[in-house]
Amino acid sequence: MNEIKNYKATIAARVQEHYDYLVAAGYEVVFTALQGSQNYGLDEYSNEYQSDVDTKSAILPSLEDFIRAKPPISTTIVLDNEEHAEVKDIRVMFEMFKKENISYIELLYSDYIVFNPKYKELIKPIFNCRDKIATADTAQFLKCIAGMAYEKNKALCHPYPGIIEKIEKYGYDGKQLSHCVRLYEFITRFAAGTPVAAAYKTNKRELLMNYKKQLNEEGLPLSKDEAIVLSESYCAEVKCIKDKLIKENNYGVDEAAALFLDEIKAMILKFKITEDVRADMIVNVKSLGNWMVEKDDDFEKKQQEMIDRIKVSPLDNFWDYYKEK
Repeated sequence: MNEIKNYKATIAARVQEHYDYLVAAGYEVVFTALQGSQNYGLDEYSNEYQSDVDTKSAILPSLEDFIRAKPPISTTIVLDNEEHAEVKDIRVMFEMFKKENISYIELLYSDYIVFNPKYKELIKPIFNCRDKIATADTAQFLKCIAGMAYEKNKALCHPYPGIIEKIEKYGYDGKQLSHCVRLYEFITRFAAGTPVAAAYKTNKRELLMNYKKQLNEEGLPLSKDEAIVLSESYCAEVKCIKDKLIKENNYGVDEAAALFLDEIKAMILKFKITEDVRADMIVNVKSLGNWMVEKDDDFEKKQQEMIDRIKVSPLDNFWDYYKEK
């Protein structure tokens, strides 16, 4: 039990490190969430292998970004330890939620999330309403699951730079096969009425870990040809389940969920821009004296009074600004 607590604490600490790194790099982070194997129960910590901690973070644009019409930031930072910190403008990330992208919906169900205290009370409602968001457009959610399975199947034997040695040695990447099986398990359990949170957690850890290591069900070497057959078979099953569910159910679209996401996004952006505007005004007021030829005797006093009127003291979070004094 202590060992489990220790590695959970380590994961949490590393997610915090990703958040801190981005803040130090100048990003206005709303939240940082773990993505990947730990969310599925497929992480491993042994002498032979240590699962990476990879994250996705929602960030906010600055006032200058808006004024200069800069495109929303969407990038991945590779840290010194080779872990990946994916950075997404909140506008981009919320569109991924609305499009039911399973790899983004996953973030809402992670056990490892670091919130910026300033925005925590504003952003938490989307995590509290995660089931409604995940099933707002169930047909699209199912299509995304199938789409990702196809992507993993396509990547099975592709010599990406990071796995070229594995491809040369085995002819395929077992991790992609394990993803295909995981997605089949997910859609099967979802179809059976399993809650989304539980469906993300695998019940087939041993099998998936074997596939991940290029091994079969018995733990023996799995050939490239066998892996291709398995991958294509699981993808076909995912498609069949997806098609059957969409045909037999009139899922519809919950427009209220999309409006809810838009409102949360708008509130956070307005708060950030308001802070930026006030900060910019203070800079302008302070620089006023640099170009004024003549100044009143009380100029400095008036200047300070103006700054005090527009200044907002840093508080813990959004709602603190509206507490009665």
